[in-house]
Amino acid sequence: MKKITTQFLSLLFVVSVSASSVSAASLPAMASEPAPASQPAATTATAEPDPEVKSALDDFKNLSKSEKKSRLKEAKKAFKAFKAQRRGKREMDDDVRLVLAVIFAILIPPLGVWIKEKELTINTLVSLLLCILAFITFALWLIPVIFSLLVVFDVISLA
Repeated sequence: MKKITTQFLSLLFVVSVSASSVSAASLPAMASEPAPASQPAATTATAEPDPEVKSALDDFKNLSKSEKKSRLKEAKKAFKAFKAQRRGKREMDDDVRLVLAVIFAILIPPLGVWIKEKELTINTLVSLLLCILAFITFALWLIPVIFSLLVVFDVISLA
């Protein structure tokens, strides 16, 4: 769910940025005040790297080939460890999972049970079957909702 949301937001960002740059490019140039003759015209500024970064790059370039390889391997290991740590934090907190399961147990009962169980179990299938039966007669909609809430709160379990 988080991955889908992240992808959607990144797509939305890309579309908004590209749309704004296209619309800005299609606008005519606005007349601005000319720069006084005493000030030079603004040129495209090239960003100079920080002196510390430049010295570190020079030091890296002066290393032997085997030393460069070993340092790159260390950097890759550190990056992999960082990514693994971030992946570990992606797991949803139990309280958040419970609140989300209760909300979905009321709105879409099988989804609430699936969030609670973290996999497809007999409880999820029974909740799905009850929802299908509830669509036939809308008056019975409370039955799958009550069953899902009981499963979410660990009152009953068919498995």
